[in-house]
Amino acid sequence: MHFNLEIVGLVLAFTIPAIAEPIIYTSGITGSAQPRITPAPLVNDAPAPQVAGPLTISVTNSFGSGLYASFGHNAGSPTAISYPGNGAIGDSFEAVYPANWAGRIAIGKDNDPDYINRGSLIEASYDNGAPFVDISYVQGFSIPIVCSCGDPGTGVVTGCNIPLYHDDGPPCPSQGPSAICFNPSSNSPQATPGPAPPFFAPCAGAAFTYPNDFGAGAGCGTNLISCCIGSTCPADPKQP
Repeated sequence: MHFNLEIVGLVLAFTIPAIAEPIIYTSGITGSAQPRITPAPLVNDAPAPQVAGPLTISVTNSFGSGLYASFGHNAGSPTAISYPGNGAIGDSFEAVYPANWAGRIAIGKDNDPDYINRGSLIEASYDNGAPFVDISYVQGFSIPIVCSCGDPGTGVVTGCNIPLYHDDGPPCPSQGPSAICFNPSSNSPQATPGPAPPFFAPCAGAAFTYPNDFGAGAGCGTNLISCCIGSTCPADPKQP
C-alpha cells in the first residue's frame, strides 16, 4: 500500500537487467526514516517463520498481451539479485531478492512511469527471513492480481481477481490513461478507516483498497511467492 510513490532514476529498458532496480521513495509518512516497506507489510500481526533465501517472486500473465511491469525497491533496501527489467512482459517472469529487501512490482497497460506505478502493485518484503506479500490498489487499479505462498496450487492468500471495470459496477471516480482508475483514498492518513471507495469495494479485504485495509496481506512460510495476473486467476477466499 503506497502513499504517493515517486520513482527515482530513469526507466529501465526491458532488455537491460544488469542495471540496478530503481529506488522507491515514499512521501507523506511522518517520522525521520523512510519505511523499510510500504505501510501495509509493516502491519503483520502473525509473521511467518523464518525461511532460507533468496526470495523468488514468480508471476504468470493470464491476462494476455499488452501488459508492462515496473520494478522498484524501498529506500534503504538492497536491490534485486535478478529481475527482467522494466518493460513489456510475456507469459511469465521471475524476480529474485536478497534478505532485507522490500519493494514492489507494478503491473499495467501503460508503460509510462508516471502512470504504471499508480496502478495495481505486488508489494513484498523479506525482512529477517520472513517473507510478506500483499496486492495493493491503494494508488489505483489497472489489472486484477492475486498471489500465493509457494506454488500456485497452495491457494491464494492476497489479491483480487475481479475486473473492477465492468458494466454493472460503480464508475471509476478518477479515470487515468490506459484503463487506470486512480483511488481517491490514496492520500488518506493510514489511520483513516474505510470503507473502500465504491469502485474498489468488491476487492476490499482481499487487496488493499484503502490505506488501512490490513486484512489483505499475508506472511509466507516459504521463499517462493507465486502471483497471477488477470480475471481468470483463482479467487482470493477473502473477496467479498
